Amino acid sequence: MADVKPKPAKIERLENDYTRRLDHQQASAKHTQWLGKRRMRRATRILAFFAVFAIFLGVQLVRTNASLHHVRQEVSTSETKLKATKAENRDLQGQIKQLNNQDYLGRLIRSKYYYSKSGETIYSLPGDHASDVTAK
Repeated sequence: MADVKPKPAKIERLENDYTRRLDHQQASAKHTQWLGKRRMRRATRILAFFAVFAIFLGVQLVRTNASLHHVRQEVSTSETKLKATKAENRDLQGQIKQLNNQDYLGRLIRSKYYYSKSGETIYSLPGDHASDVTAK
């Protein structure tokens, strides 16, 4: 037997309400599908815009946080320096008060510059290297 190909039948489309409704539903489905793609593109654009906006704000937030950390570190360093300076100022104020005291000033001059009173002899010992009267 030989291969026999069936002949395509001639099919005509009926033009009735059913076929028109079917065509309308198919066109409506294509329109809905197209509208869905359109909405997806619009939603993607909106989400991309908000993502860029959020990234921009995030970068600003990170920069601000880093700047705040740097400023806090500088404040901490400045406060430490201020405490040290205040302590040094207190010490210097104490020294000023002591230098206004005549007895202390006399002892300081005699010990530091080997100045003596009349009739007084100063002996320098090898282990005596104190730079201040109060250190002895």
